[in-house]
Amino acid sequence: MPALGGRGLGEFFATIIGTFALITGSYIVPMRTLAILTLAAAASSASAASEAAEKAYQTDIAPIFETSCIGCHGKDGKKPKGGFNMTSLAKIEEGFGKAKKPAIIWGDAAKSPLYTSAELGISKPDDELAMPPGDKEGRKPLNKEQLEKLKAFINSNK
Repeated sequence: MPALGGRGLGEFFATIIGTFALITGSYIVPMRTLAILTLAAAASSASAASEAAEKAYQTDIAPIFETSCIGCHGKDGKKPKGGFNMTSLAKIEEGFGKAKKPAIIWGDAAKSPLYTSAELGISKPDDELAMPPGDKEGRKPLNKEQLEKLKAFINSNK
């Protein structure tokens, strides 16, 4: 690894820990400090990613679901059909059915039931997994642009 001056990652971290130990006179403090800093950075990164996903959801996806999905999946306090509440991103992430199966496989729309059922709503409306169901009166399936937005949202949030 050129960035490490030809040394391996283990040797690199050993050098850093050794340097901290020389300064503090202890190996315990630097290891604990390094662990705390690592956990803080990971938590901060996860929080920022979660906030970005929520913002994208509210801006791009929630309005689509309001038109095509919420009527059956959570509006007005009614029991959501299929046990799938779509009133918020947090509720969607809880999953669907009695077993609460994941509706979204982040980073892979093609494996996400939420996306595949919406896609079937356009391509095969009579399929039993198509959403909204083909026999639903006044059904409003997603259009191709909306489906692409949903796909991009799922694929870009990991």
